[in-house]
Amino acid sequence: MLKRCGALFLTLLAVGSIAQSPPILPSYRPASGRTSPYRLLINGTVQVELGGVAGFAHFAATVDIEQRWQSLGERLGCALTVKGGTLRLFSPAGEQTQKLGRITLLFVTTPFGELTEVRSGRAQSLEELTTEWDLLATALASLLVPFPTSGVRVGDAWQGSHRLGDQLALATVQCVEAVPQQSAVKLRLRYTLPLDTFVDPQVRALWRLTARYAAESEVLFSVAEGRTLRASGNIRLESSWQLPNPPPSTQPPSQQPDQPTPSDPSSQPDSSPNAPSEGGVSSPSSSLPSFAFQLRVDARFDLLPSR
Repeated sequence: MLKRCGALFLTLLAVGSIAQSPPILPSYRPASGRTSPYRLLINGTVQVELGGVAGFAHFAATVDIEQRWQSLGERLGCALTVKGGTLRLFSPAGEQTQKLGRITLLFVTTPFGELTEVRSGRAQSLEELTTEWDLLATALASLLVPFPTSGVRVGDAWQGSHRLGDQLALATVQCVEAVPQQSAVKLRLRYTLPLDTFVDPQVRALWRLTARYAAESEVLFSVAEGRTLRASGNIRLESSWQLPNPPPSTQPPSQQPDQPTPSDPSSQPDSSPNAPSEGGVSSPSSSLPSFAFQLRVDARFDLLPSR
């Protein structure tokens, strides 16, 4: 009986000590002034439908990324640079290989990882724009975790907000484990990123453009170093647009300069059955089919430290 009471007392004491343990206070301030290299491994599938013709391909990419934190007064700047990489695409048409160029994005955040601004140079090509979007999606899934200012405990869940222009991207995070030997915490993260909000609203409406990233990931975050140690997860991109039809012409047909006078018998309308009727001619744009594009990318990624 005494042994049972002693065991129960120790159990209650342990539970009480866990409940009374101080919160963990993750912040990105310790990383200010430091540079961290990573290697990003991506493997996935691409489904494309263009004008009613569908295609399918597998792809694999290896990307070298460098992250550098800097102080911007009350904010922090996180410069992410794609230093290089290789993309391989496997389709029924064969294998294609593409080298990735150098691109840098600067993320302005609070000390606790909430994004307030994204700074970048204008993309000069569709490939550069795609790379910028991919880098943004990877950063929000693994390198920019929003934390509450009051700290976290194991089991806690919270929601952080990233401001992208006039829009908010909400990230849901849960602390699932503390790793004392690495002074780190393991996190689960999920978010949806409306990429089409970066496009002018009039253009978005004209082209019926939609573009959205969604991600689920697991992140090991070092509280001592203020940075991600490694991460892995899944990312999905869904995008579509439709070619806008040109507006119908409202101008009346112009009169030919050599048109005969009404008194000329040859000017009378041809009543033969083979003669085309003026009212039966339709506008070429009204008979054009809609030209639509749909893209879906499902990918698995692993972000690892690089030496």
